[in-house]
Amino acid sequence: MINYIKTHDESKQVSLTGARAITLMSALMEGPKTFEEIVQFFQDCGVAEKDYSVDTIRIDINTLKKAGFSISKATKRNNHKYGLISHPFVFTPTTEEISAIKTVYRKIARTASPELLYLYHKLFLKISEKTDNPKLKEQILGISVLKSVKLDMLDKLVNNERKNNKVKILYKSTSTTEHEYDITIEKIGIRNDKLYVFCYNHTTGERAFLNVSKIKSIISSIFDSGSSLGMDVDAKFKLKNYGEYSLEDNELIVEENPDYIIVQAKYFNEFIALQRLLSFSMDCTVIESDEIKEKLLSKLKEMREMYD
Repeated sequence: MINYIKTHDESKQVSLTGARAITLMSALMEGPKTFEEIVQFFQDCGVAEKDYSVDTIRIDINTLKKAGFSISKATKRNNHKYGLISHPFVFTPTTEEISAIKTVYRKIARTASPELLYLYHKLFLKISEKTDNPKLKEQILGISVLKSVKLDMLDKLVNNERKNNKVKILYKSTSTTEHEYDITIEKIGIRNDKLYVFCYNHTTGERAFLNVSKIKSIISSIFDSGSSLGMDVDAKFKLKNYGEYSLEDNELIVEENPDYIIVQAKYFNEFIALQRLLSFSMDCTVIESDEIKEKLLSKLKEMREMYD
């Protein structure tokens, strides 16, 4: 997270003070903590370096106090622990307020690590405990992309990604069909507001993205440094009416004209590339590659035949 804040596009800057304040809030909602425990919590979440000082924690505490939090001082009487006395989340949020929280969260979640998503998930759990209204509780819990994910399963997937292990999983592709896949995980991230494992599927011989909530179990895992991870799919296209579209981080404008732009893009696999290009409808003209052109034409013919 700290690296993301430092290196991300300045037009999409994240406030480090704000990120620390939110993390401190989550830490203290778990229970009272010493300065050392807070530093460790911050480092585990990736929002603080080792030189995080007592002066900095005072700044973060004051940030929370201005937002309506009451936090006790760390004294000998309380074992030198900072504690959360009260917070402004004893409330009955409106549907509009929950919708606003969900909108902000979705934007953060798009580039968040699994660790940060888990942190927010715990935050929503804590907030939901402050209301006795079952409907509101369900709406708040429903914000998190981890709501239908087994957290112990996610933890195992993250560990296997870090170790570059080849993993054998049991995957429920449909309500009645299950498959065993051997995969090497490249990353775990968000797509269409759901959590996916982006991986190389050795069983099918292609890159794939698998819904984490549909992974029923991890059968085995072994270290395999020689595993193939496949290649990105490159595409270059002309886009008209580009003001109506939001480009993704993997799409770069290489030429800009009054009536159109030329975009160079990299996509995780062929399916995502075709889905994205089709989403532009008549405003998109593919320039490169020839393979993508042929695949796109074939897909369009299939779609047309459905209505013949």
